[in-house]
Amino acid sequence: MGEILENLLSAVGVAKWVVLGIIIVYAIFLFVNAFVKTKRMFANPNSGKVQKIWANFHTHTTFCDGKNTPEEMVEAAINSNMSALGFSGHSHLPTEPDWTMSEEGTKEYKETVLALREKYKDQIEILLGIEQDYWSKTDDLSDYDFVIGSVHSIFEKDITNSAVDGARNSFNYAVDNYFGGDRMAAAERYFELVGDLFERTHCDIIGHFDLITKYNEKYIEEKGEPFIDSENPRFIEAERKALEKLVATPVIFEINTGGMGRGFRSTPYPSERVMAFLSKHQTPVILASDAHKTDTLTSGFDTALTYVEKYNLNLINTPRIQ
Repeated sequence: MGEILENLLSAVGVAKWVVLGIIIVYAIFLFVNAFVKTKRMFANPNSGKVQKIWANFHTHTTFCDGKNTPEEMVEAAINSNMSALGFSGHSHLPTEPDWTMSEEGTKEYKETVLALREKYKDQIEILLGIEQDYWSKTDDLSDYDFVIGSVHSIFEKDITNSAVDGARNSFNYAVDNYFGGDRMAAAERYFELVGDLFERTHCDIIGHFDLITKYNEKYIEEKGEPFIDSENPRFIEAERKALEKLVATPVIFEINTGGMGRGFRSTPYPSERVMAFLSKHQTPVILASDAHKTDTLTSGFDTALTYVEKYNLNLINTPRIQ
């Protein structure tokens, strides 16, 4: 009896080690799998070198303010060995500024992207998205695979003259005429709108969170001071409030290189302060080039990836949290 019990205990001990081994192996598998998905780096069997396989889900075309047709964008993405391309035309606005899609154009945009998805389905994954402006109607966005929520202007009734990424004199006009010359009041208003993006649009992605800082680098070069002081306590507090509101929702933040691709910035949106906040909350982020032409589809991604690594950001490669 004692011998049987001893053998039983011995077998149990072996089983424990086997189970532990299986758990360890599975944990290693999950880690390696996550690493590969996050970095999107694979060996090229022809060259023996490591290459990055990028995807981009913030893409504009001639349907709004882009320079190339959707098909030209697709062909460029395939030639760049991209794994996926998501289109995100600027949503229609009632005043119909020239950088947005018309109502009729929006219908044609959907049809065109879906036709391209079918035509190129064996070569690249194509997604139909929309960059939904804060001031656009949000009646039904179910046709889209994903929605980017963005703020481009501070006032609905004056979209052009209150634009934060239009001409600098437009923003100055808004500051002088709507905020009595108080730039921080304009920044507070901007972040108030950004903080409401999910509630208003039910977006999957927050587009270029601190777009209002677009001109700072160039302005510092020209004038020796930022166009809008992002170190001002009022700016920081407004930014914090928007962040705290958004990280409590199921959104993804862009690491957006659009300003880099168009020569306005040497770093992506958002600021490193915001990246540190997102890292602390492990909020998911996604690389986005905000491409307006074929040669900027992955512009700045290498630089963006260094910030992802520096702040240990929760990088994902899908435009919608499942």
